[in-house]
Amino acid sequence: MIKIYAEDVLTRFSMLCGTEESDTYQMLCCDTAAEIELAERADCSEDGRAVLTAAAAALAFYRYVLSAAGTGEKSFCAGDVKVTAAAASPESARKLWKGAADTAAPFLKDSGCFLFGRIGP
Repeated sequence: MIKIYAEDVLTRFSMLCGTEESDTYQMLCCDTAAEIELAERADCSEDGRAVLTAAAAALAFYRYVLSAAGTGEKSFCAGDVKVTAAAASPESARKLWKGAADTAAPFLKDSGCFLFGRIGP
């Protein structure tokens, strides 16, 4: 197993969401780094570090977008002009996370989503 560094996850996360507020999202990135690290296969080598770090950052970004979606639209008006901040799409963030998770799959334990068995009497 390898260590997933939260600082590296935070750097990638910052690039995804375009923010420099690293202190604000440090715990989110620590949590996703630990979560991905727990899901690593026992035989995971250094070859998987970049892919797993990217997966942790994508998961952090997905959770960030989901939480932002729950806070509503951020905008302000100045006379007849209304300015609305663009929000990331939860569906796009989910696709980013799914793609990163698929890429990292060879380095992660089986999630147990499938059960192969016999149905019968």
